[in-house]
Amino acid sequence: MSPWNLSLALLSGLLLVLAFPRFDLEVVAWGALIPLFRSLRGTSPVQASLLGFLAGFSFFTGLLPWIYNVLNQYGHIPGPVSVVLLLLLTAYLALYFSAFAFVLRWAQTRMDLPETLLAPPLWVSLEYIRGFLFSGFPWELLGYSQYLTLPLIQISDLTGVYGVSFLIVLVNATGYRVLEASTDGNWRPVRKEVLAAGFLLALSSAYGYFRLSEWRLESREGTPLRIALIQGNIPQDVKWDSRFQEETMAIYTDLTRRARAAFPHLIIWPETATPFFFQDTFPHRSRILELAEELKTHLLFGSPGYDRKGRELRYYNSAFLISPEGKIAGRYDKIHLVPFGEFTPLRDYFPFLRNISVQMGDFFPGQSHGPIKTGDGALGVLICFEGVFPSITNETVRQGANVLVNITNDAWFGRTSAPYQHLGFYIFRAVETDRWVLRSANTGISAVIDPQGRIRARTGLFERTVLTGTFAMKDTKTFYVRHGDYFVLLAALALLTAVAYSFFRKKTFVRKGKSR
Repeated sequence: MSPWNLSLALLSGLLLVLAFPRFDLEVVAWGALIPLFRSLRGTSPVQASLLGFLAGFSFFTGLLPWIYNVLNQYGHIPGPVSVVLLLLLTAYLALYFSAFAFVLRWAQTRMDLPETLLAPPLWVSLEYIRGFLFSGFPWELLGYSQYLTLPLIQISDLTGVYGVSFLIVLVNATGYRVLEASTDGNWRPVRKEVLAAGFLLALSSAYGYFRLSEWRLESREGTPLRIALIQGNIPQDVKWDSRFQEETMAIYTDLTRRARAAFPHLIIWPETATPFFFQDTFPHRSRILELAEELKTHLLFGSPGYDRKGRELRYYNSAFLISPEGKIAGRYDKIHLVPFGEFTPLRDYFPFLRNISVQMGDFFPGQSHGPIKTGDGALGVLICFEGVFPSITNETVRQGANVLVNITNDAWFGRTSAPYQHLGFYIFRAVETDRWVLRSANTGISAVIDPQGRIRARTGLFERTVLTGTFAMKDTKTFYVRHGDYFVLLAALALLTAVAYSFFRKKTFVRKGKSR
């Protein structure tokens, strides 16, 4: 490997960083992988894997520095340990880039298959694996870079985010093939690839523009309902201080009463808005019940919860719904917990990790993605980064959710790119499921997102405010909700079929050559 190859791989990783928040230069994603493809030319599979690792490591290092902030500032984990944990995570994620480059070069050295045929299905297959392996961390898959390009991402109601990733890799591979053809002077094999990529991109865009133009609130949905999202902006360093409980309750009570003028059908507080156990804390419990009754509206809020299993006391990250009559109308316990944030994996094998459990928390997962029912419709609750996983939102909608509600506390992230990255996932979840998304974040960004991914209203970061808007309950089920990640399965099967066909064709050709 030459320094030039290394530089090209590094460049791809850095360009990918620019495609995501907060840079949001989404157009860069359509050419960011071309340097990586160029660096792999003529390398062995092992060399290619090292170049892929370099590209992935530079990308994730530039994308995830906020994790250090979470571990060190709020987890109180020593700086050196926080750095090591961050580097271990970025190195693990970089392995997917490494595997991509290795398999790509391995297949090319044995079969006469172009990047345009191999790279897109291989890439989305690895993205899918990253979404569930070791509990999954599908943070900023390639398709998410286009969260602001609404016409293009409408195909997500058919393919999920993976369809957008597929298109981006296809265009990158085609761009690389065109670059090589211009250098070699051999355009004939590339023409069909350019036409195929252009056709798929045009078809996807046309579908997106059609979906955006046909949608009307009055014609496609039921009676508009009014929403009030409460953004308390409680600093993380005092959030769990018992001396600050009264002030926290006063802030949320005042903001909630301020929302009265909008006559909301539903008021939403963020994740763990109550810094105490709502189930048995007086007088705060009764104040919350009386507040919902006073305003004659449903009130949904986050709070730590617990259950007793025999002698064992299990803690949960929960959401409670209070009815307009001041009664507890439902509860949801978060199922997909954050590793090292809400539970600590492998702590029985590595005793020093127990300290992380003490600092960051240790919860049990809930049991069901079933929505919380109200008289107006069913609320599909997603706590914190549960909305990063398409399978969770799909299951929530399949079980009857008419609207998606995300409550989160992104105070951990500070003024980094993470709150903006986190918001982008819910634009895709809205499109994939054809549901409104109502998002209440402690320090922002709170938002009302319509089923086509338009942000109808939003707050800024670290504002104490009330966000009002309208939404509607929906009962349609998109192709993606009904059938899930069939697209990834088809992509993987197409990849295996192409490899098998090329392999046996080459083997047959060699046998014929020997028989002569």
